[in-house]
Amino acid sequence: MTRPTATLLLLVLFVTCGCGSQSILFEGEGEYLFTAFDAIALPGERVELRARLQMGDLLESRGGCVVRFLRDGQLYKAAETADDGIAVVTFVPEKPGAYRFTAELSPNGFPDVPPPPQELLVACRKSDEPTIIVDLDKTLVASGFHLVLIGEPEPMPDSPKVMQRLAEKHSVIYLTHRPDCFGPKSKAWLGKHNYPTGPVLLSDIGGFFSGSAAFKTKAIRQLCSRFKNIQIGIGDKVSDAKSYHENGIRAFLILGVPQVATAEQLRTLAKSLETLPDQVQVVTSWSQIENVLFGNKSFPRSKMQRELEKKAEEKTQPNK
Repeated sequence: MTRPTATLLLLVLFVTCGCGSQSILFEGEGEYLFTAFDAIALPGERVELRARLQMGDLLESRGGCVVRFLRDGQLYKAAETADDGIAVVTFVPEKPGAYRFTAELSPNGFPDVPPPPQELLVACRKSDEPTIIVDLDKTLVASGFHLVLIGEPEPMPDSPKVMQRLAEKHSVIYLTHRPDCFGPKSKAWLGKHNYPTGPVLLSDIGGFFSGSAAFKTKAIRQLCSRFKNIQIGIGDKVSDAKSYHENGIRAFLILGVPQVATAEQLRTLAKSLETLPDQVQVVTSWSQIENVLFGNKSFPRSKMQRELEKKAEEKTQPNK
């Protein structure tokens, strides 16, 4: 069974097994999952503020509940959740900046104690603002999504420090294939580990089932059509790096090389890089990313291929 298939199976089992599993998975409270969605906009562009209420272990949509959107502690607008559980209001940011809102459920008419409020960020950026896009799992998060489901993953070494350094001159967009029901958990993890502020953009259920490559390729293309100065893209998949490069973004691929890899595994990894141009920087750590961006180092795709092939050859040589 492949890792993506196993992860999907684990997610389905957790959501359908009952016993409050959604609280464990999504860090919800009780039987409810309340999610607010970050957004990114250009100055003067109308943007939707969205929040969704779901309930039960099957995450059924809950309509007919009032969501209040607050800004600076004051009511901005309110809307009722529709049949899909989503409440929507609009906002027009006049100038670049980080506009923070709180979405909260009105207790009036709510049968139980409402779940806690959720924060959402509208990141308003000029179209030419220097920007980076970065993935989460196996990029900032040291493990894959499967451990997000069942544990508390650790950050990739040096990633908070390097991201903070990058954020001094770049805006940050977090783009992940995680389903959007993991929004609260993802944002809490980034805050806990001191990553710079930026919108967290996740996939809807359709994007999740379409696969990471299809989702990321479409999302990166759409972002590049609106924001013309996305300078750096960082991810852990060949498809991520390829999409970044094809859209004129300086691409970094963080390659996961098993500590105890067989010769066959090493050759498979080397072959997986063949579709990438040599301009793509293929690294194994954030310290290497730092050395490329703030030093004079280079880790072209061909260099990593040669290293992998050399290691594979060494493993096939008889011991002397």
